[in-house]
Amino acid sequence: MIECTIFLGKTLHYNTNWSVLLFVIAGCSILAFTVFIERILHLRKSESDTNSLIVQLRKAITDGNIVDAIGICEQTGGTVANILKAGLAKHNRGKDEIESAMEICGLSEISKLEKNTKILSMIAHISPLIGLLGTVLGFIQAFAEMRMSGLVDISATRLGEAMEFALVTTAAGLVVAIPTVIAYNYLVSRVESFVLEIQTTSAEIIDILLYREENEI
Repeated sequence: MIECTIFLGKTLHYNTNWSVLLFVIAGCSILAFTVFIERILHLRKSESDTNSLIVQLRKAITDGNIVDAIGICEQTGGTVANILKAGLAKHNRGKDEIESAMEICGLSEISKLEKNTKILSMIAHISPLIGLLGTVLGFIQAFAEMRMSGLVDISATRLGEAMEFALVTTAAGLVVAIPTVIAYNYLVSRVESFVLEIQTTSAEIIDILLYREENEI
């Protein structure tokens, strides 16, 4: 994505009017790169050692220290810990209420994980279209040169310039779109792995809570 900005800079001398499209594509490249880095940092911040967390929570819950279990979640932080904390806060309720609390918190946490990823999807779809628009405009300019100059007096330089720009804009759009698609799918896969981790961990903690209640009875 960043390479596209350098690549576009070398082509801006062709035509001032066409350069607007290249600036737009370059802007898309910078925006996509910024969003991707921000999402990566957020996902890393949301991660936690789930296995260690479950071991600590199992011990605290088994010993009847629900307050300590909630404190462990607060100390650990991250997406999974926040969802488990919501379920632990309802430990004295029924299974349905515990699951409902975790589900509601889970929807909120997943929404935070997915935030801004749609921007990458939009850029991946729009950039090639902007490049295609430049291609069409370039061919229009080329044919206009042919019509105005005639086949004998046609300027090969200006015609070649129009055709070159037509291809450059398409290439620029693809240079932005291809890595953006890869970045978007990578983020989606990371979020999906978070969702799977949330589901398995939540189910395990619910089982531990229910097992403790059954033993108390």
